[in-house]
Amino acid sequence: MKTINTQNLTKLIALICLVIITLPVFAGDINNSAAAYIRMGIGARIIAMGEAGTATANDITAAYWNPAGLTDLKDIEFSTTYALNMGYDRSYQNAALAKRFGFGVLAFNWVNAGVTDIDGYTDAGNPTGTFQDAEHNLALSYANKYKRLSYGITPKFYLSSIDSENESGFGLDLGFKYDISQYFETGLMVRDVVGSMAGDRIPYQAQFGITAYPLMGVTVAGDLHYEESEDLQYGFGAEYWTSIGRDPEANSKLSVISVSEKSTWADIFSHFQTGLRVGFYQDRFSAGAGIKFRNFQIDYAYRIGNHDIFNDDHLLGLILRF
Repeated sequence: MKTINTQNLTKLIALICLVIITLPVFAGDINNSAAAYIRMGIGARIIAMGEAGTATANDITAAYWNPAGLTDLKDIEFSTTYALNMGYDRSYQNAALAKRFGFGVLAFNWVNAGVTDIDGYTDAGNPTGTFQDAEHNLALSYANKYKRLSYGITPKFYLSSIDSENESGFGLDLGFKYDISQYFETGLMVRDVVGSMAGDRIPYQAQFGITAYPLMGVTVAGDLHYEESEDLQYGFGAEYWTSIGRDPEANSKLSVISVSEKSTWADIFSHFQTGLRVGFYQDRFSAGAGIKFRNFQIDYAYRIGNHDIFNDDHLLGLILRF
């Protein structure tokens, strides 16, 4: 069993404080509506857990929640997320691909949000027909690990197209994750530590999280989220994986992992688990479920409304492992 290295933990806390203290250096005029869609998250699993993914995400979705979590990838992963029932002619989806190399892990992540059938008017109030808005974020993440400390960096490119008018921007995410012991992990993520969109500075987001693995198949997580010029938010969630087949592998550090080099289709479908999740974030309750086979995983999340912008929504997620 791993023990807590007090000296290394002290260094991590000092690093976290340093990052938070230096964030105001980038202060200036901000636009909180700039690239707002990038705050919606990816991956039905983490969203169902109250968006407490800073120390929890350990698959390809970590490219969004904390790139340092990509160091848990075994080889190649592909994922996609699609949001249903958003209302107001909106759409939201993403796709990501990651691979482990000898020098670390690389991941490409694409996030797309859009609105169709927007009514257009002239300055005099005369209708001009409808148009659409398409938002894209293209990100390339790199992650590696030094002893118990994982780290990741994600440069990003923003592209916005509104009624055939294009605008672009950039951003940079930084993430750290520390393996405290067999039972605890902690993480720090700063999204858009520097970022600009069409001349407006994108507000940074700082997230700090702790994840615990108290029992086999059980994950409990809590996050603190701060967005520049906004109130501090908190999210927490829990997950339980139960084996249906004869393979006890699940998303818990206390689980037994047994993966063969080659698997037949019968082997793939005979080793699977089901997962149940609940969470809370920003006055929104969430719940979800997942089915995990040897080589792929399907997740579902449902978020209850009570929000100024979002209605009740449903999200579907798929992860393929090669």
